[in-house]
Amino acid sequence: MVYDKSQYFGSHLENCPPNDAQPAIGIIYRFVFHDPPNEKDFVTYAEEDPDEYNDLCIAHGVSVFKDLIHINKTKNRFKDMFRDAKLAIANLTSECGYIKKTSKKKAHYTWWMPPNTDVWELFEVVQQQ
Repeated sequence: MVYDKSQYFGSHLENCPPNDAQPAIGIIYRFVFHDPPNEKDFVTYAEEDPDEYNDLCIAHGVSVFKDLIHINKTKNRFKDMFRDAKLAIANLTSECGYIKKTSKKKAHYTWWMPPNTDVWELFEVVQQQ
């Protein structure tokens, strides 16, 4: 797949987003802490503490899920981190960046968002199952 990487977070890094990342199309879920979601809910790890992560490309994306199956398991596994988290949902289009599965065992994906876009406005908090 060929695309203009300069349009997404992490584009200053080599091969970021990765060439095997797919357009972020369809339903995705993200844990947020505000209702409605806001800019603070979409800060990348690279923005928070870039020296803490080995894979800077992944650190320039945010964590999302594509299905509900592993969301409760993840929230329970990281109880302290997600104690006050809410689940938000969005239906993304191809202009919304790129996504790649970044966990072998779980349904965790990394989403490289387009900068200068209020992506949080695409999300709505939903009642968690």
